[in-house]
Amino acid sequence: MQTSVGEDLPARVRKFVFDQFLAHAAPPIVEQVMTQFSLSREEATDVLGALEAAHHIALVKGTARVLMAFPFSAIATPFRVTVKDRQYFANCAWDAIAFHAMLGDEIRVDSYCHHCAAPIEVEMRDGRAVRVDPGGALVYLALPPTQWWEDIVTTCSNTMVFFASPEHRDASPLCAPQDVATSLTPDQVHALSGPIYRGKFDLDYARPSRAVLLNHFAAIGLTGDYWRL
Repeated sequence: MQTSVGEDLPARVRKFVFDQFLAHAAPPIVEQVMTQFSLSREEATDVLGALEAAHHIALVKGTARVLMAFPFSAIATPFRVTVKDRQYFANCAWDAIAFHAMLGDEIRVDSYCHHCAAPIEVEMRDGRAVRVDPGGALVYLALPPTQWWEDIVTTCSNTMVFFASPEHRDASPLCAPQDVATSLTPDQVHALSGPIYRGKFDLDYARPSRAVLLNHFAAIGLTGDYWRL
């Protein structure tokens, strides 16, 4: 059993959460965190709260239960991801594609059009989409980046979705003006995901800085007012 001594405790707990999600398609409960790291309930709750504040995870409001460890979801969502012989739920359309950036393995995403519920399938391999059905399916981000973390649960659950085509996007009540929303192909989402999702299983993983993200956005052609942070 590990001990709680050391400034790297949050990093070790973060990695434990991700390792458990990968192995079991479910997060550890707080009692497992307590046992694994020889922590009191208060200590375990505090470190999980710190990870949430650092945007590594999201907790069920008012509890120490892990709801999200991006891109993993602890509950069923419209975004199912198959990796080899395992299935996971992602938090949103972006997170579903990001499994490929995070793991590097071939993945299949099974989802639905947010407007009409038509099935959408995306297969990612070797850093690109090798199959998108229907061919015009897109990932829609209905809020600007400056608002994502105001309520990340609502953002992921309701505003980062798939549409079967631009026509379905435009017919949806979710459709917003272009200066506050954007549409991306699966390949663009994969490119977008790189610095945020790669290395999630490394002990020293750190979320990229604002400057790093802005440079990355520009490097892959995502510019304009929408992409300011």
